[in-house]
Amino acid sequence: MRPKIRQNFVRLPLDAAYNVRDLGGYAGDNKKPTKFHVFLRSDNPSNMTKEDIQYLKDYGVTASIDLRGRSEAEENPNPLQYEEDINFINIPFITDGIMDVRKAAVPGFHVAGFYWDLIDSHDLVRQIFDFILAQKGCVHFHCSAGKDRTGVVAMLLLGICGVAKEDIIATYQVSRTYLKDHVELHLPPELMNLNYTEPEWMEETYDFLMNKYGSFEDYFLTVGYTQNDIKKLRKRLLTK
Repeated sequence: MRPKIRQNFVRLPLDAAYNVRDLGGYAGDNKKPTKFHVFLRSDNPSNMTKEDIQYLKDYGVTASIDLRGRSEAEENPNPLQYEEDINFINIPFITDGIMDVRKAAVPGFHVAGFYWDLIDSHDLVRQIFDFILAQKGCVHFHCSAGKDRTGVVAMLLLGICGVAKEDIIATYQVSRTYLKDHVELHLPPELMNLNYTEPEWMEETYDFLMNKYGSFEDYFLTVGYTQNDIKKLRKRLLTK
């Protein structure tokens, strides 16, 4: 089904979610652009208005993945899970070493190392991408701020389509710009690091994956996907 809203947005004009962005418009393999209306990365959607929810549905969203831990998801539930025409799943994309995401605010905490642990969490990555591959409409995925766990999933999606390292880093670090006026006002000083998106964190994560696995294709093969699965994933996001 074609989305009612046909315009393409880099960042969606919602009232109560500030970091909802389309993965469309990036140059991928063979200079093919990534498609709009296929994947949306997002911050916490719990405060979205009814109009915001309808806007997402009109934009083509038919599925939503909550990457937060159980307690996070229960305290601030994703309202899309209550929509009958939205396929919803909660997959806590978090490791035993940092069950409380607030640990990332501790001075000296190696944020990129947290991302590396997520990359190496093959079972969780498999759950996320099994769900993605089973969908046909636009998939919305989010964590709390839409930058850490969401940023890693976005990196994997863009990376497997051949999007340049620089573009992957750029789309990661812009989160702070969009969240600054809405999040930092409510964060105590000791948790301010939670809103940072230093470019070197994503650069180190990209390099970690490439050095350990060789390529994004080899990474997905290691996770357990076939060449056909990878082809299907690329076809979802890349234009013909």
